[in-house]
Amino acid sequence: MKNIKSKKRVKELGEVFTPPVLVNEILDSLPAHVWHPKKTFMEPSCGTGNFLVEIAKRKLKHGHDPQDVAQSLFGIDIMEDNVRECRERLVKLLGDQYASIINENIECRDALK
Repeated sequence: MKNIKSKKRVKELGEVFTPPVLVNEILDSLPAHVWHPKKTFMEPSCGTGNFLVEIAKRKLKHGHDPQDVAQSLFGIDIMEDNVRECRERLVKLLGDQYASIINENIECRDALK
């Protein structure tokens, strides 16, 4: 996976994606209690979902129900194509039956407003 989509987007939006290796290193450093089934995760600049997808994978490995996983993940990104890709990746991982939850929880808007 590339860390940028275009130099123009980096310049105009500061858009640089966190590489999966770093995402996993960060998630590995979290204490065990964050994987409790009732914990939610919110990514205010989710991009294409690198953090949210890895969080979902970990929640599934901990035995969480896919519907609970879908309901516990929230993301915002300013770019519609990123939101679309993030949603697609989560639906592919969790299942089509959770698409409506994922579509509601992953939004296209400016998280700073």
